[in-house]
Amino acid sequence: MKRLLWSVLLVLSIVLSACGNDEEEVATCENTLAPIEVELSWSPNNISPGENVTFQLNLSHDNLPIADPQDVALEIWEHGNEDYHYLEEVSKTNETGVYTLDWEFPEEGVYYAYYHVTACEMHRMEKEQVIVGDPDVEQIEQEEDTVESMWGHH
Repeated sequence: MKRLLWSVLLVLSIVLSACGNDEEEVATCENTLAPIEVELSWSPNNISPGENVTFQLNLSHDNLPIADPQDVALEIWEHGNEDYHYLEEVSKTNETGVYTLDWEFPEEGVYYAYYHVTACEMHRMEKEQVIVGDPDVEQIEQEEDTVESMWGHH
């Protein structure tokens, strides 16, 4: 009987210790030599004009998700079109370090998504080209993109 009781207690302690480990590990920002990492993606990959697109940013530092960045924004503009230029705050999701923005491009063209992230006392920004529809990308890129970033960088 004592063996059975000890066996039950052992199994119960294992189960309880596993359940108590539900806290997610997040970046502490202590390693100042490691940069913040930002992964930008969007879905669907092949975008049609008028179609809803979801941009997703995954933020991490030292291979751990960043729980509380100071700033996360996405700047979107069309190549050479100063009238189509927006700076949008992105929404935090239920998953730590993951942010999204839903967007709809009105017409075919070459656009840019430029993320701006401040976290762990570092700033990171990078521009990605987004093709909508089936434009003549080569011809469009021959014209200089005169749109300046709202953050003073291009």
